Amino acid sequence: MNTLKIAQISDTHLGASVESTTAATRKVIDYIDTVLRPDFVVHTGDVQVIDPDSAADRNHAHGLLSGLRTPYRVLPGNHDIGEPAEHAWQGQVVTSERVEAFTNVFGPAQWRVDVGEVTLLGLNSELFGSGIDEEAQQWEWIEETVAGIGSERPVLLFQHKPIWTVVENSDHNLDIRESGALLLEHLERVNLKSVGTGHLHCFRTKQRGGALEVWAPSTAFMAGAGDLGLGDPVTQQLGIVEYTIEGGNVRAELLRVPGVDDALMTELEDVKASVEAVLAASAK
Repeated sequence: MNTLKIAQISDTHLGASVESTTAATRKVIDYIDTVLRPDFVVHTGDVQVIDPDSAADRNHAHGLLSGLRTPYRVLPGNHDIGEPAEHAWQGQVVTSERVEAFTNVFGPAQWRVDVGEVTLLGLNSELFGSGIDEEAQQWEWIEETVAGIGSERPVLLFQHKPIWTVVENSDHNLDIRESGALLLEHLERVNLKSVGTGHLHCFRTKQRGGALEVWAPSTAFMAGAGDLGLGDPVTQQLGIVEYTIEGGNVRAELLRVPGVDDALMTELEDVKASVEAVLAASAK
């Protein structure tokens, strides 16, 4: 098996009027295309800054990511399409209309891509536990797709939120809750090597049986990890993750992108303004 390289970017939080995250993403794209030169790139969601209904932010993000010369796919996060109703941030609940708006711009929200002898699977984590029609459709797609992969090919899974429980009984939607156990049952039929997610704005790796769990950091800002009580040590740093697949084994490395300096959300005035606008609208 030839050595393969996959780059994961996450939580870019792009907005048409948000220059701070736009500038960071431009540097990330340049670094990937000119320095890393991976075989494939996966964006694991929260493409948009904060508002899933902002067509301007969605189109702005798509325009930037279209500048990638490396083949790529994008997955939705909660700030792109909403999330399951229980504990949904500011009532941003996932709906069929929001899913459609995302897929019309970025393409399918679940996909299989074969890169050499490795299979990449992308799932829409915001559907799990949502109860909308697209959730049932995704479960059917998972069953059919997993059956077609077989048990030999190495599989790298990507989605926005973690499969395994992050914090017990959290009031935040940190992971896919009860759906995680069922998803893992389906994945027992494949040679699962890694699960790459975002959402938590920090980096961590943890071996989960035969699979390496990877939390990718944001490229936009650090936020929340210290307040959520995540337990295991995490790395608070902006960056991207490079996966190396060699001889059927997977390694994941956190990489700092030159020129993308660490920042908290509270230090980015344009991001704060976007958040405050959503908070003001939800208070009406």
